[in-house]
Amino acid sequence: MSPVLVGTRASSLATTQSQHVADLLTAAGVPAELATVTTTGDVTSGPLAQLGGTGVFAAALRQELLQGKVDLAVHSLKDLPTKDLFDGKLALAYPPREDPRDALVGRDGMRLDDLPEGATIGTGSPRRAAQIRAIRPDCVVTDIRGNVGTRLSRVRGLEHFATKDTGVGRGTHGDLDAVVLAAAGLRRLGLAEVATEYLAADRVLPAAGQGCLAIEYRAGDTAEEIRKALTVIEDVPTKIAVLAERSLLLRLEAGCAAPIGAHADIAGEELSLDVVVAHPRGTERLRERGTTSDLTPEGAERLGRELADRLLVRGAGRFTELTLD
Repeated sequence: MSPVLVGTRASSLATTQSQHVADLLTAAGVPAELATVTTTGDVTSGPLAQLGGTGVFAAALRQELLQGKVDLAVHSLKDLPTKDLFDGKLALAYPPREDPRDALVGRDGMRLDDLPEGATIGTGSPRRAAQIRAIRPDCVVTDIRGNVGTRLSRVRGLEHFATKDTGVGRGTHGDLDAVVLAAAGLRRLGLAEVATEYLAADRVLPAAGQGCLAIEYRAGDTAEEIRKALTVIEDVPTKIAVLAERSLLLRLEAGCAAPIGAHADIAGEELSLDVVVAHPRGTERLRERGTTSDLTPEGAERLGRELADRLLVRGAGRFTELTLD
């Protein structure tokens, strides 16, 4: 058969992630190659929430997939909307998850608690910003955009990363004391050593789906050989965990513009889900934790909905304009 076309964004991180999926498919007996697609998020500057939030990086890839121009599309799962926008025409498979934590990259090897009063910290995530402000209200958290190299170049002493990865919203190099990025992205790019601290989930809870790739395919006409290969490379514990996280977001009707962290994990015969909803200014946080022994997709989704309802009853809507039906 002809190589499977795997749709990907053009950034270094996206192509690295998509090549990883292509390699997994090839190892499973289905040769694959990349097809690059430019998305709105790649060519537009400004805060991510103002550009449309969740889905701004995925829309063009999904259209290429629906039109049959590519066979599969690879996304960072946290970039995908939780609602089914295509009436079941598209489906997802989940390879094993990378490190879900957030990573701080500080100047001069500094950790979060080492940064001086008034330090400037860059992030493009309202979720990260809210939680960082809660921990360090004395610091200034500022919005940044751009690819991984561009963001790293904003840290004083790491200006040289500007030559490794260019992108929208480069900003002034070396103008920040620290940036916060997904640990998974740094690891996939071979840059884990630049992290000065991996932020523990009890301090900064990651985004729902963070560290997980989503392989999207057409539900109706994807070749049987491709479906079989996707079954081989899918990781069931990862699938169960992210279904719980995304079910929570769906129940809350929230996306990446909402300051919500969620992380699920399977230990033994139990699935646990930790959630935080934070005020954007970091002045207040609500946390919930739940568990279930029902390690099925249905059980995971039920747990997510239950925790969402608990948060709404406690008044989480006042932070995020969420509502309980």
